[in-house]
Amino acid sequence: MFNHFSLNSVSIPDSAVRLSLFILIAIASPLYLYSQKAAKSIRIILGGYAIAQILFIVFLWFNHIDFPLNLEAMELLRVQHLQRLMQGLPLYPEPSSDFVALAYNPLSYVLTVPFAIVFGANLFTMRLVAILGAAGSGIVVFLAVRRQTQSNGWGLIAVGLFAAAYRVMDTYLDNAHAESLLLFSILLGCYLIDRSRSWIVECLAMLMFVAAFWFKQQGSIFAIAALIYLTWRSGFKKAWAYWLIAGGLGAGLYLVVPDWVFGSRFHYFTWTVPRQWVEIQYWEVVRFLKLILFSYPILAAASTIVVLSHIQKLRQNIWYFMFPIAVLSGILATLTPGSNNNVFIPMGTWFIMVGVMAFDCMMPRLKQFGLHFFAIALSFALFAYNPMSVIVSSQSQMVYQDFISYLKALPGTVYAPWIGQLQDQKLFSPSLHWVPLDDLVRGKNPNPAKYPPLEKLLQSVVQPKGKAYLLHNLPLEQDGRLNFLQKNYVLDTDLGTRFAALKTLPKHYTLNYPRYLYRHN
Repeated sequence: MFNHFSLNSVSIPDSAVRLSLFILIAIASPLYLYSQKAAKSIRIILGGYAIAQILFIVFLWFNHIDFPLNLEAMELLRVQHLQRLMQGLPLYPEPSSDFVALAYNPLSYVLTVPFAIVFGANLFTMRLVAILGAAGSGIVVFLAVRRQTQSNGWGLIAVGLFAAAYRVMDTYLDNAHAESLLLFSILLGCYLIDRSRSWIVECLAMLMFVAAFWFKQQGSIFAIAALIYLTWRSGFKKAWAYWLIAGGLGAGLYLVVPDWVFGSRFHYFTWTVPRQWVEIQYWEVVRFLKLILFSYPILAAASTIVVLSHIQKLRQNIWYFMFPIAVLSGILATLTPGSNNNVFIPMGTWFIMVGVMAFDCMMPRLKQFGLHFFAIALSFALFAYNPMSVIVSSQSQMVYQDFISYLKALPGTVYAPWIGQLQDQKLFSPSLHWVPLDDLVRGKNPNPAKYPPLEKLLQSVVQPKGKAYLLHNLPLEQDGRLNFLQKNYVLDTDLGTRFAALKTLPKHYTLNYPRYLYRHN
């Protein structure tokens, strides 16, 4: 039943797509060097490819926005946060069997409320806000690169590369997440500083960096750097307002915000919990280096060279100044093992922007041989992937209805740790999501007295009052956090590909789709 063909089932390896582009580049290289007419055609094709990447991302926005289940592990859980906010419930209450909060700052939920009033507190609304953030980021990338290079063409190439990096950035920028809003606020803050030396505009820029922090803690790195930059450029006498904004609305407000605003465990979830994750792991360092070497080698190298060669001008160029900060944000992200590649999005964006600026700065002799265009073409090739892998199935809505019917027919309660709760129906009990449960205990030395044991929070799953089921996306024995439930549950049904159309987008840690149904002993 519902074993339909899905676009996601077209399994052309990403490596095959990249190899095809590398071959085309190798064929085109001699033509570019020996034929002026061919060189012009190749430049037009490269611009067309950039436009195609942008249009494809716009298509994905429409393709993804109404998908009924998770595109990313935490989407439905983030909807729960928004629904709590709309209902006047605290975002960060004491962990309980009903709800455990995510360890993110709250501004993305707050910003979504006006949209939720119009469109409802659902996945569509949260993705719409994320898409607006992604579109805003793309616009700022274009404007910033055009301003630095005095060329619309280079601005277009930068946006094309930004769009092409969708898979490298773990397909996050149109998900119901804070990543695009974080990036947009950082980019807009930098652009305002770059565009104007007006005191009022720079205060507005500082507000954008403070907002970045309130979207996600990672934004604090950029907020601190912006404060240092503006103080360095303007002098201490004129920088008092920037310090007042950063200190008052950033760190100061964070420290003194009362419990009634966000909940009694606000600081616990947004400070104590993520702090316990900090750990240096060899494999995370290797992963970080592989990401740069296999996805950004040319852009990263060009960026580094141009920043080092203009180091004496860092005071005049916010994009160059922020480059090492963006790289530092990526390095610090390796200290929180278990994260997806969304934590490297700001770093990747800076590689793209400053890399394109570097190509424009190439020596005339290098430009004569078209090395800047080869570098761009190779960068596009390194980002290449099978586009079918990110197009959700046209069957998803129909399969979702089958999923709902299947759940309603089960003669007992159902716990789905990788779903949490649906956006439109309360069919799971309890509705605790796997991610915040893992957040509570991951780290080197979790203190059992301080972090509630999973068994306690899942008591209604361990010892249900009646018939109970557990629906998982992978075999229970492969779940490092919940495999202790094997003593309470046995596999009832492997649903195979019945709900495969509801699979998530590919990530570093891919979630897949609901498949394994377990029955309580």
